[in-house]
Amino acid sequence: MHSGTDCAGTKEDGFSEELSQLKRQGAGVLVVGSVRPSQRRNACHRLMGCETERVRRRILVSTTGGPHRVSRFDDQRSETLSVISYDAQARSVAASSIGADPSIEPETIEVDTLIDLGMAISSAIESFETETNGLEPAELRVGIDSLLPLLEEYGRQRVFKFLHLINGRTKHIGGMSHYQLPVERDARIVPTLSPLFDIVVELRERNGDSQERWLIGDRTHSSGWLSADQN
Repeated sequence: MHSGTDCAGTKEDGFSEELSQLKRQGAGVLVVGSVRPSQRRNACHRLMGCETERVRRRILVSTTGGPHRVSRFDDQRSETLSVISYDAQARSVAASSIGADPSIEPETIEVDTLIDLGMAISSAIESFETETNGLEPAELRVGIDSLLPLLEEYGRQRVFKFLHLINGRTKHIGGMSHYQLPVERDARIVPTLSPLFDIVVELRERNGDSQERWLIGDRTHSSGWLSADQN
């Protein structure tokens, strides 16, 4: 599957139209599925708008120290990429392995509480707004590599409130935020969090083929299962 619009294609009339509207007005995306880390990274790459030539302002948040590798992004300039690392373990890993040339890497902002994480994301958004004198629709992309460490540390209620605030801040300026939740779609936590999101992306592997399905809004609009890019 490949698309020049940062996302999956569609087999259903109306799906592309709904998706285009969400991209213009801003959207929150929940990515679910117990799949290989490489498939999750590829999904992140597309959701961060790395398959188009448009300039993006990206905020990468690592809660695990692993999946978000700055070297995967062609544009690593500090004015277009902000990297945030949550908790001590993630900080130690990120500091040693994010990239090979510190002269071209953006500074990694290190935080260790949920409140500080929210403040760091908001601060990065504000910096991008100031530098650009206003962001264009779909220019801002925010990605969090896993919600599991936050859920384990703070519980559903506090994470729910955190997601509500970050989604609101991002959508207010027409941006797109996505959050990886590496559990199966039928896990109990998914229906608790999914009402917060405009789009749910399901990942799976079938017979060695990485696949994904996009569900929009009340889940009446679906892309159907599509083969994902292998990058």
